[in-house]
Amino acid sequence: MSDKPSDVFVSYSREDQDRVFELAGKLRAAGVALWIDQGSLDAAAMWGQQIVEALDGAKVMLLMVTPAAVRSDNVAKEVTLISERRGHILPVHLEHTVIPPALKYPLAGIQHIELFSGDPEEKLQAVLKSLVRLGVALQQPAGRAAESTAPPSPNAASAAPSPDATTGALAILPFENLSADPEADYFSDGLTDELFSRLSQVSEIELVSRWSSTQFKGQKMDPIIIGARIGARYLVGGTVRKHNESVRIAVQLVDVSTNRQIWSNTYKGELADIFDIQEQVAKQIVEALKLKLSFPEKVSLTKRSTVNAQAYDLFLRGQDYLYRLNKRAIEHAIKLFEAAIELDPRYGAAYAGASSAYGMHYQWFGRLPKYREKAQELSFKALMYDSGLASAYSAMGLSYFIWGQFEEARTSCQKSIELDPDDFVVYWTLGRIHFSKGEMAPAADLFRKVTQIKPDFYTAFSDLAQSCANLGLTEEAGRARAQTLAMMPLVLLRNPDDSRARLFYAIALVDAGRTEEARREASKASEFSPDDPLILYNLSCLYCMLGELDQALDTMRSAVRAGYRDFGWMDHDPSLAPLRDNPAFSQAFSDLKNQFPPA
Repeated sequence: MSDKPSDVFVSYSREDQDRVFELAGKLRAAGVALWIDQGSLDAAAMWGQQIVEALDGAKVMLLMVTPAAVRSDNVAKEVTLISERRGHILPVHLEHTVIPPALKYPLAGIQHIELFSGDPEEKLQAVLKSLVRLGVALQQPAGRAAESTAPPSPNAASAAPSPDATTGALAILPFENLSADPEADYFSDGLTDELFSRLSQVSEIELVSRWSSTQFKGQKMDPIIIGARIGARYLVGGTVRKHNESVRIAVQLVDVSTNRQIWSNTYKGELADIFDIQEQVAKQIVEALKLKLSFPEKVSLTKRSTVNAQAYDLFLRGQDYLYRLNKRAIEHAIKLFEAAIELDPRYGAAYAGASSAYGMHYQWFGRLPKYREKAQELSFKALMYDSGLASAYSAMGLSYFIWGQFEEARTSCQKSIELDPDDFVVYWTLGRIHFSKGEMAPAADLFRKVTQIKPDFYTAFSDLAQSCANLGLTEEAGRARAQTLAMMPLVLLRNPDDSRARLFYAIALVDAGRTEEARREASKASEFSPDDPLILYNLSCLYCMLGELDQALDTMRSAVRAGYRDFGWMDHDPSLAPLRDNPAFSQAFSDLKNQFPPA
């Protein structure tokens, strides 16, 4: 072995060695220093000595997950060793694998990379990016000097006893809502997003994706564990109390490498003071990190999208309702955004929110020309008042899409991504554009991206399942459906009156063969929103899946009469294949679309 320890320790099963060695070669070529067994250690004492030495010097354990690996006693032993040292684990799935109970606890909550799905080069880059975030320095490859190889053993593992102090990534954890009203989550979530937006303007701060941090919402965990899982040295977190017009915000900054708080403060005031508080928090975090700002960066920390606190509060409420994605919620979001605009007629973000809401209403709930016109008009106004607003370009992309201007839609969405690469909405919008045009491969890639950025957005898992089903990727489609099924009970616990979520749960239950439960959930969804076009559309899909085609066609007629006109999606929805492909129903299905052409 080399005197210098390797950064990455590869754990794998000998049954997978060909695939593992191929990937290891690519990582070495990219400058990753690897420790990997390329033989077969037989002596337990030698195995223990070499593994312990490698673990002590490594920063990351690269766990090659396969059915053979999760059955391996040595892999289980290596995972236990790394977990005891609170080290970093990066699971890379080489194929679909069910994690056994013995490994579920040490791997719980750790994001993994599925190397077997999607573009191989993009997945390799994702592995490299994750390793860098976990403290691995990519070196200039120089033959085999940057790696060490063990004599024989079936498996290997790696770890870092504590987060690497040389990494400077900062993560902003979701602020905890301590208000008496749980509905005030919209306000604490809004403060988290606003702080992220401000600090993202500082070039010396490497921010962990906001959605990587979102997974820890509501969880009480050791900062060292959180930092290890997302590759952050610094964590910002806090609490928010809001009562009528009064707010109290407590914020702290923790250095994970020492597990010590290096700054904290508590701010009290009225809602009207919220902008001053946001500005102070951002500035004091920068000061605590001893960063030097350029003049434009100093200006960006003080930028305010509105100076009206009531308008800001209405905007945050509107955002909360918008992505519930049912008719009643979107109509309420429109009212909230328009009320914000009335209070501040130059509030670009509120125009963008209203534009998106009108666009969604037109797309799903009623193809009235006025909705499409409002979506376009408001997106232009959003850009007029804030030309650098990512959400304005995202809204414009949706507006162009519902006007049938697909190239313009793509261009607008790409501009939004340039301004904010972490905005899941724009990737989702692009994915739906591709799906509606029958372009399943790019649609699936974009929906995968959404699930990575915002893993609690259940709609994207459903969209991914449909895209994969159309591509013949049955295993990946099944995993996406299973993920939807696993998510929905918690979603409904938080929002028991969300009829769309309840119907998605019903569809997931049908996929799982739990038809009686599915019928009960579908009945509840129908009771909550009997005239919602999107609910009726999804109810028709459910009847198709149950083989009740007469009921499916009648329900689809009701959906279209109620205003559903997204025929591009309908033409490619795999759930409706029994209607499209059955000669007894296909003509009636076609006649229905011709009877109600899109506006």
